[in-house]
Amino acid sequence: MKILPFVLPALLAAGPALATPAFLPTRDVAITYELDAPGRAAQNYLLNYDAAQELARVENPAQGIYILANLPSGQAQVVVPALHAIVQAPDFSALTQEISTAGGAQFTPLGSGHYAGMACRKYLVLNAHGSGTACITPDGVVLHFAGHDEHGSAEVTALSVAYAPQPAQDFAPPAGFSDLTLPPGALQALLQPQ
Repeated sequence: MKILPFVLPALLAAGPALATPAFLPTRDVAITYELDAPGRAAQNYLLNYDAAQELARVENPAQGIYILANLPSGQAQVVVPALHAIVQAPDFSALTQEISTAGGAQFTPLGSGHYAGMACRKYLVLNAHGSGTACITPDGVVLHFAGHDEHGSAEVTALSVAYAPQPAQDFAPPAGFSDLTLPPGALQALLQPQ
């Protein structure tokens, strides 16, 4: 699970820099991604994004959890349906704040690309913690990202992209779930493969 904090900003943010790609998706979208990381089986993630409210839902069906991120408020929650719990996690809340700045990344155009049936612009992405390449649509959807940082390396590829209004209830925590608050670092430790 260490790779998720590295990948989430890549999925959601392009960031300010020389090339000034779109910062976040500019319209509602649902994207299925495949995440490949060395030594791990490929996993699919579902990203739903509400552009007007800047709300994201990132779901890993294999893990049975999902993350709700409210970018303007800098808050994130991990919903664990099996436990009927909503985990208030400072680790992911800090990550939502990093998305707003893309970690100070610099973007250099490299050319064009094509993923999930869509055209995108390729960029070299550099920041103090790592580097990679990204292919981003003009309206801010990351179709491909490959890079590395202190947590390792990963490659994320969009398998499908669907532009459609996203239901508001998909971004709200379920009613009746218990609230849990974990200290910094605890959630990441709990989500590590055994």
